Amino acid sequence: MRVEIKGLDQLFQKLDDFEKSQFLYAAARAITKTGQDVKDALIKEMSRVFDRPTPYVLGSLYVRPAKKNDLSAFVYPKDARGKATPAKKLLYPETEGGPRHIKRFERALQARGILPRGMYVTPGAAADLDAYGNISAGQIRQILSYFGAAEMTMGYTANMTEKDKARLAKGTKSKRGFAYLVSNGRGERASHLPYGIYKRTGFAWGSAIKPIFMFVRKPSYKSIYKFFEVGQKVAGETFSKNFREAINEALRTSRLK
Repeated sequence: MRVEIKGLDQLFQKLDDFEKSQFLYAAARAITKTGQDVKDALIKEMSRVFDRPTPYVLGSLYVRPAKKNDLSAFVYPKDARGKATPAKKLLYPETEGGPRHIKRFERALQARGILPRGMYVTPGAAADLDAYGNISAGQIRQILSYFGAAEMTMGYTANMTEKDKARLAKGTKSKRGFAYLVSNGRGERASHLPYGIYKRTGFAWGSAIKPIFMFVRKPSYKSIYKFFEVGQKVAGETFSKNFREAINEALRTSRLK
């Protein structure tokens, strides 16, 4: 989202150098403030249209301020740091509509032949969810480690050995043992179940199988986050006020000199 002023040439012809300097200072200040107003409105819109957006998403927007020699401000998603998914990849499908991007852990599962090509992961009924309704990072790491895919993701490299899996299946006095298994529809393990990863928990009288990850065809999003529409509306509503306040401030400070 870009906020700028156009058509200043004719106005500048009527101003002396001091007035031009004051005008440019006020214009840059007003444009930057308008960019901040746009950012605040876009964050508020996230909270309205998204289901429990994470702090990462809510804090993903950045304002590049205007300068006297560049009368434009930009509001855009920050670049990702470390192993985080870039915010623009999260927001783009919600803004433009269409298919969502494939996530890093999904690529890792594909590389190990667990997740079929062209399919994506959604939470199963027994998935561990965080406070925002997403599959917990801990369970994702455990499953990647269990299926030998942990080294394919950034920042995590410890895959389980067969001894680790046997220990997990045995359990402890205070915790039941369990194992993960895959249904891939090819007559292999748990093939009678829909595509996905399941958790089999042992009991004295048998075992229970519950879905953790379900494999689905490419999900498609509707455009629900009106990034540009909200930005344009707020910029149009707030710029005049911001510019008047900036001009008054520029005049006030110039009288004090």
